[in-house]
Amino acid sequence: MKPAIALLALLIGLCAPASRAADILNMGFYLPGIRDANLADVHITLQLWADEVGKAHGIAATAYTYTDMAALYRDSMGGKINLIVAPGMEIAETFTPEELAPGFVGKHHGTGEGLALIVRASDGIRQFGDLRGKKVLHLSNDRLSSVFLENQCRQHTGVACTDLFQVNEEKRNSQTIHKVFFGQADAALVSISALHAANELNPQIRQSLRILEEWKVSSLSYGLMSARTDKALRDRIVKSAMQATTTVRGKQLLELFKTDFMDRVDVQELKPYWDLYREHQAWSNRKARKK
Repeated sequence: MKPAIALLALLIGLCAPASRAADILNMGFYLPGIRDANLADVHITLQLWADEVGKAHGIAATAYTYTDMAALYRDSMGGKINLIVAPGMEIAETFTPEELAPGFVGKHHGTGEGLALIVRASDGIRQFGDLRGKKVLHLSNDRLSSVFLENQCRQHTGVACTDLFQVNEEKRNSQTIHKVFFGQADAALVSISALHAANELNPQIRQSLRILEEWKVSSLSYGLMSARTDKALRDRIVKSAMQATTTVRGKQLLELFKTDFMDRVDVQELKPYWDLYREHQAWSNRKARKK
């Protein structure tokens, strides 16, 4: 190459704008919120989906997994995590509305979501106080079920659930529903979507069981952006996530979270969870003052 041409090429190279580095998306997934899944498969699926979310939009995406919400909170506040994926109750107990920004949520076709306290229609249980001395089931290691049920006990009877009835836990909603159906328990707190699925599979369940109490929300788990993340980047990430769920990896993620499709969600949709949390805190504070 002639010296003059070489110098011109060098000047062009120096003056040309540098290629834009990929934006960073670090997703924080709370593992206890993912039920009935092999953890090794979870890690692989989450990272593969993270790659899909980012590649079409110039985003370098990484999936991190957590078993401790306090650690997830610290990393979010420290700027390491852009996206928090966890059950609504755990998010409400850990984050304030101001610390979060809109994201996406998994939903079910043909039904809403939330909790349903079910009993057998033939047992004559008409109000919450009728559960005194009965056997009541809810999901194991499920913070929402524990908080909701305790609030109901305090609100309706003024005493703790352990002083009102026998509380037992089950690993799956389906097991819980069938134990009430077959008379092995008097009542159970289950997800609305699980009850809907059970009713569709067995119409006798719909005829035999009735809902004593119901609590509705947009979803049981949420993917919310950190408010510290740049808004333009947040919008790109949510847009990318919506598109990725139509792919093979995206469909695997939907199956992992037991949901049918993704939809955008605003932070205020978690208001029922924050209300539930504040109510539970109030009961706890009253109990502490009495000691």
